[in-house]
Amino acid sequence: MKKFLAVLLVLICFTMTAQAAEKPVRIARLPIIFQTSSPDLNTCAELEVKIARAVHIPMNKTLKLAEYLPTKKSTQALTDIWKEIRAENEKARLAEAMRPLADKLDADIVVCPVLNRYSQTVMMSGFYETIINSYVKTEMIVYDRRTDNLIDKKSSQYYHGDYIMTGTAAYLAKICFDKVINDSQLRQLILAIR
Repeated sequence: MKKFLAVLLVLICFTMTAQAAEKPVRIARLPIIFQTSSPDLNTCAELEVKIARAVHIPMNKTLKLAEYLPTKKSTQALTDIWKEIRAENEKARLAEAMRPLADKLDADIVVCPVLNRYSQTVMMSGFYETIINSYVKTEMIVYDRRTDNLIDKKSSQYYHGDYIMTGTAAYLAKICFDKVINDSQLRQLILAIR
């Protein structure tokens, strides 16, 4: 039994040494970009947690598979690049800024969640009926510089009818972000990092 434990310990050490010798993948995860009115603080926090969980690598502090770049630095770099791109072409899409951003930050993976549209109106109809009209549109841009693969997925949800919690813009935004996270295969990309 002692020999087995010794061999197991040696194998673990070799594995950890081999992984430590490799350069960690650099991930730039931008905060959600609000291109329209932003939701309340609780909804914003819940949406940010969804994105954070999607790019989380279990045991990364021990294995050091990835290095998460500072959000503030990434945001400032995107702002600078986006100003230059928009000055040249007003019809440019945000996805066009991902390759230059990855180069500027020396990032292997760039994750850019966007809330394109977020609106909700509540109206009274008659004496006892409350009608809600909600529309949400989201986008997830993921760029993997290692393979030069750019993924840009969009989702939208609309609700018009009696006021119910599942018809609110906050609820629809969560559905949309779940969809773009799944469609972009962001979790699979992050979990494939070895």
